Amino acid sequence: MSQQESDQISILYEASKKGDVSMLKSLVRENSQIFHKISLSDFAETPLHISSSLGHREFTEQLLTLNRKLATELDCSNRTALHLASAEGHIEIVRKLVETDSDPCLYRDDKGRIPLYYAVMRGRVEVVRELIRLKPQSLDVRDKGETMFHLCIKHNRLETLKALVELELRTTGKLLNFNSTDRAENTILHSAIMLKQVETVRYLLSIPEVRQKAAAGLKNKLGLTVHDIVELVPDDFKTLEIRGMLNGTEPTTSTPGIKTTHQRNGWRKILGLLVHILSDNDTKRLEKMRGNLSLVATMIATITFQALINPPGGFVQQAVAPGEDPFGCLFDEENYVLACPGKALSAVKSSSAFRRYQRYNTICFIGSLCITLILVSGVPLRHKPVIWVLSVGTCITLTFLTLTYLQALSMVNPNFSLLDSPTRVISGSLLFWFGMLGIVAVLSTLRFAFWLKIRRGKKPNWLSANVLSFPRSGIQNA
Repeated sequence: MSQQESDQISILYEASKKGDVSMLKSLVRENSQIFHKISLSDFAETPLHISSSLGHREFTEQLLTLNRKLATELDCSNRTALHLASAEGHIEIVRKLVETDSDPCLYRDDKGRIPLYYAVMRGRVEVVRELIRLKPQSLDVRDKGETMFHLCIKHNRLETLKALVELELRTTGKLLNFNSTDRAENTILHSAIMLKQVETVRYLLSIPEVRQKAAAGLKNKLGLTVHDIVELVPDDFKTLEIRGMLNGTEPTTSTPGIKTTHQRNGWRKILGLLVHILSDNDTKRLEKMRGNLSLVATMIATITFQALINPPGGFVQQAVAPGEDPFGCLFDEENYVLACPGKALSAVKSSSAFRRYQRYNTICFIGSLCITLILVSGVPLRHKPVIWVLSVGTCITLTFLTLTYLQALSMVNPNFSLLDSPTRVISGSLLFWFGMLGIVAVLSTLRFAFWLKIRRGKKPNWLSANVLSFPRSGIQNA
């Protein structure tokens, strides 16, 4: 190839990047055989690859008019221009390329992927529809055992999945690809549940054929049904919602062309959420809390210990006047001891208030030490009685810590007492704290009672309508 031809090809590639049709026509007038020299150049792709990926529709159409064979040319990755246009979503260029030659629809690149794969992966819905319309066989091609339906699940392309379902129902009248499995022998419903794609599962279950097969116990290679899969995946709100759908308690949304009789019942979702909270069996999370609880208990013990050796008002100081006994006590007129060095001033001023302060502080200190002792003893936190004891102990400790603070507040403010306050500070604080404490106490008690019901094998009556199925692994751990 001469230097002049080499320069012309370089100009052709620059024109393809810019989509310069006039430059293309000028080069063809100068050298009508320029397209036959492209394969001799050092470029890894053809000008059609470049213009197709960049979306230069007019330039691409002109190239195909001048040389139709460019539609089947491969780049260094064995991709055609159709692969690139499909990935980028250039619908007009895709249509022109397929009309010129439809064979590249089934060409596989180095990764074994056809153009439809890239359109599905990137969520190019219009391109997907066009490729299947012009080459229906594309829908039957698998990539490493995965159907195009599985690819939609893998890349979380719900709208693309809907388009594929509509196209298959329109062409065959049946959802044939639903029974297909990937390398792990999972159907698309199995895969969607594993990946916790709530909206995808809801859509699939809105299709009567899919829902019937799921209810009939559709299994994967390992013999697991979709109900088994949802019990194996870690529990969270998505799992809870999917479990409700499979049990028929969470209604599915309507699908165009597909009738459904289910309607939303908000109270069931709320009830199911309450069940999920009460049947919390995340033992890993509870074990991780051990260190945090131990730190909090140690901190409370430190605070209460300091509150004892540094009471409100401090201590009576020793005498420093010449001739006086530095450790001598003060007596009243009837020779009763009023105060001695080292005694708390608050105890002298108001012995009843100080005794309450000491009582609250001591209970808080001992409670925190008991919690620390349970935590360092190595008792597994997966046992519900242990969790319940820790919850009650922590609530008691924090309550008396609150009372200790408020008692100290009343002692350093001589104008009011703890229970009869002329201000709203203490009364408001107590009201708020005991309100929060009541909520936590009720929730902890309900959770413990709920566990006892399950432990005895008696399902609560209000769950008789199959509101939600409990995690099997959780019940065993309990």
